[in-house]
Amino acid sequence: MPFRTLLFLFLFVTSMASATPKKKILFIINPKAGISKKSTTEAAIVKHLDHDQFNYKIAYTKGPKDATLISNKAVLEKTDIIVAVGGDGTVNEVAKGLIATQSTLAIIPKGSGNGLARHLKIPMREKNAIKLINELHCKHIDTVRINDDSYIGVAGVGFDAQVSLAFEKFGKRGPASYLMVVISELQRYQPKEYELVIDGTLVHEQAFLITFANSAQYGNNVIIAPQARIDDGFLDVMIIKDFPKHATAGIVHELLNKKLDNSKYTKTYRCQEVIIKKPYSQIHIDGEPSSYTESVFIRVMPSSLKILTPETSKKM
Repeated sequence: MPFRTLLFLFLFVTSMASATPKKKILFIINPKAGISKKSTTEAAIVKHLDHDQFNYKIAYTKGPKDATLISNKAVLEKTDIIVAVGGDGTVNEVAKGLIATQSTLAIIPKGSGNGLARHLKIPMREKNAIKLINELHCKHIDTVRINDDSYIGVAGVGFDAQVSLAFEKFGKRGPASYLMVVISELQRYQPKEYELVIDGTLVHEQAFLITFANSAQYGNNVIIAPQARIDDGFLDVMIIKDFPKHATAGIVHELLNKKLDNSKYTKTYRCQEVIIKKPYSQIHIDGEPSSYTESVFIRVMPSSLKILTPETSKKM
């Protein structure tokens, strides 16, 4: 065989052997999340995803908890990156299937509030969120175990839990609808007496709401726990105590300006574990309503989830 042919074959085989295989990526799209159109997402993936890096698939959710089932299956199929396309509820459902696995979460924000995406500084524009995925900047973040469930951002009891239930029943999504629900519920909501065990210490509070924050905000830059960090191994428990009506405007101002922890009507604890002893009532988990009829155990799971973010600390 001629030397030139042998050289060509050698170079070809060497290049093929050293080529980096494409990563497997799955986009899980919730077609009912938020108020934006999902029909644009497939076209945006085709246009903006780096197809030299990825082999992609798309799956659509059909109902509650479907995203977790899809992500569980994708993990078993050794999918490298699983993208939640939706709001915080969708992100939470997808992430549940990825905790303590080798698969990495990514987010394309499509919800009403997008609290976790905003906390992590993930772009709100669809094409920019896809381009961020192409950069493959990965970090580990904490997750939170709550009885036999998990969450990523915030959970809470009291007023915000009541609002999440009312918002689910309201029908229309979006910030305007959410504001209408908040105003309506505020007129009739009554604070409750709570009994918590925070890292072994018993705490009694008459509270308007109590938030168990892994990340800082509800969404739309409404900052409930200004000092919360998603990768510090701690949970921030933010208690808004019973307050007079004339203080409402000031509390809203502090929520919107990252100053709620300065209010005389709030109290903050940093901890790794919380038990809600009473009352056994409504709770929201990343904005989705739920309820318990027994004590609620909440515990931080440090560095238990890989996620793509704008940070450049590690390249996949």
